[in-house]
Amino acid sequence: MSGIISVFFGSIILASMAILIHLISAYHPYHRPVPLALSSLATMSLAVLALSLINDGLSYLEIVRSSVSESISSLLNILPIIYVSIAIILLKVSLQNRIEEPL
Repeated sequence: MSGIISVFFGSIILASMAILIHLISAYHPYHRPVPLALSSLATMSLAVLALSLINDGLSYLEIVRSSVSESISSLLNILPIIYVSIAIILLKVSLQNRIEEPL
């Protein structure tokens, strides 16, 4: 059960990091990134806090590193299923007959 919780909170941390990286890389003067950055930092902090309650002997950096690496490896484990589902959808769309529309 602890592994599932670690992967869940690790994916929350990974998504929050991705949002923060996107905000930094796509900054322009007319954009207001502060509310989204603060909410992303708060979400990441709560996920780290929840993981620190489960893992007593680890530091915060070790908790983040291990949980994010577990979530990335879990994503890589389900990637073939995603590829097969995309291939099935594309095959289904490519085999459909187009509707003839009069001009």
